[in-house]
Amino acid sequence: MDHYLIVLFHLLCAVLFVGAVAMEVLILEPVRKFIGDETFQRVEFYLFRRIRRTYPLAVIPLYITGFYMYFGYVDNLGGFESFIDTRFGQLLTLKMSLALGLLTIFASSPFVFMRQRTRSMGGHIKHFFVVTGGPEDFRVDRFETVHYLAMGLGVGIVIVAKLMFVL
Repeated sequence: MDHYLIVLFHLLCAVLFVGAVAMEVLILEPVRKFIGDETFQRVEFYLFRRIRRTYPLAVIPLYITGFYMYFGYVDNLGGFESFIDTRFGQLLTLKMSLALGLLTIFASSPFVFMRQRTRSMGGHIKHFFVVTGGPEDFRVDRFETVHYLAMGLGVGIVIVAKLMFVL
């Protein structure tokens, strides 16, 4: 596949992922004081369930294309040592590290935000993919910290991505 199409697809997936996090931090969080914690908890729970079902359609291709391009650049520059000696390679590796941090937040979010009622192994797997429980199980006390961290990582990724082609 053409490199520019892969880059375009990667950027579209990134816009969906980081844009949704930005929407939650910049729009949903400020509304919280007007609607109250109980309503916010219900809204965020149902939004969270929807996110867990739809985001993988953007997140999985985002990371696949990202890894594909990263290792393509490593190969094109003659291996990891030659790659990491370049400013571009250092910045791309930093971007990849920030992206892996963001992926960790996304992957662990069902366990961070939801109180889980069942402790069986099958319960953990189902909880990860479906998000079991109800609005009363959603941990709004963790919303702000996790979302601001995710937003910071997303903004950091965008800044480093731009610096890769400027410096």
